[in-house]
Amino acid sequence: MQVREATGQERDHAVAALFAAHYPGLVRLAYLLTSDNALAEELAQEAFVVVWKSWDRLRDGDAALAYLRGTVANLAKMSLRRRVLELKHRVAGPRETVDGDAGGRLDLEQAVAQLPMRKRSCVVLRYFLDLSEEDTARTLGISVGTVKNSTARALKDLERHLEGSGYERLRPDRRGGESDAAV
Repeated sequence: MQVREATGQERDHAVAALFAAHYPGLVRLAYLLTSDNALAEELAQEAFVVVWKSWDRLRDGDAALAYLRGTVANLAKMSLRRRVLELKHRVAGPRETVDGDAGGRLDLEQAVAQLPMRKRSCVVLRYFLDLSEEDTARTLGISVGTVKNSTARALKDLERHLEGSGYERLRPDRRGGESDAAV
């Protein structure tokens, strides 16, 4: 579909079809990046607003899903930056201590949530959405080498966090085979 020639009504129908097909997946992506349900829904909705507004600038309607994923990742990054800034300016009160996992075990979602945004984005896009390294790089606007490096370092960090929790090795086997662990 040639996007530039789409009428307002065609754009509305195209974005509505994208919404119907991909909204739940984009909410899951946003949740994995932010660990906040309400924020995840808000970011996914905002991504569709951005795509709707930018529809005439898209060169290819088939690229809209990649554009949506990239928008969700960028909105999540901006949201986390905003939260960090708010926390820095908040008046320091008594610190609450959070007891570790009662069973002595971190779950994977918590471990992924502790990763820095770039590493978290790479892991989520590569293993949750099952995107290729090239698609992940295109979505995040970074090089394939950066995706490889960030993913490898993220998996190493996750292994360290999950050590002794029952998860198998997270990194691919050095002999070329994939590990059995689900990320």
